[in-house]
Amino acid sequence: MSVDVLLVRTYSPGNLGSAARACKAFGARLLLLELRADATHGDALAFASGAGDLLDSAPRLSSWEEAEDGASALLALTSLRGRSARGLPPAWTWAAARRVASEGRLVLAFGPERSGLTTEEVRLAAGRLTFPTRPGFPVLNLAQAVASSLALLAAGGAAPRAGTPAMPAPAGASALRRLREELAATLSASGFLGRDDDAVLLELLSPLLRARLTPREAQLMTGALRKVGNRLRGA
Repeated sequence: MSVDVLLVRTYSPGNLGSAARACKAFGARLLLLELRADATHGDALAFASGAGDLLDSAPRLSSWEEAEDGASALLALTSLRGRSARGLPPAWTWAAARRVASEGRLVLAFGPERSGLTTEEVRLAAGRLTFPTRPGFPVLNLAQAVASSLALLAAGGAAPRAGTPAMPAPAGASALRRLREELAATLSASGFLGRDDDAVLLELLSPLLRARLTPREAQLMTGALRKVGNRLRGA
């Protein structure tokens, strides 16, 4: 199982240390984006409790694209908190996420403690994951969420029987990002999409994300869209 945990704008040193400890326990890598907490704070070191080496070596990233580079899929952990799912990437099951982690590299993105990932950040992901919590109280502490997600992935299911045909590897996160960018550019050139139609774009992209395109399928669709877009722009 290959899983990276991406913490975005984490504020609490205690959560940072606890998340590092959970990552080490389950063999996941820790990635930090726009870190707000002090990784050398006493609480961070105390809550890491044996995972200080992982905390020290965690890459500090400069962009979302850097996190998804080389990943099979980047998924956003979000309870939505009353937000509409319209215009957001499709919901994934934990079984589907587990399959991706077993076949390639899966990145799980967690937002800051107070607000979680923004709608714009969720839209950058290939899909959404949530926990089977009570509807009236769907939120967990950040470190709890990290540990719970890794435990759900590690729980696994029955191993495939011998002779079961392997599913083709899906297109990686970078390939899907290029497909999204080309779809947006082509639809904008056609006049179908306006400047603020990100939600509509995600609704159109969702069936493609659910289909788990192969690398060649994603490449062909991206190339076809680029050619159509160039024709529309008179290139």
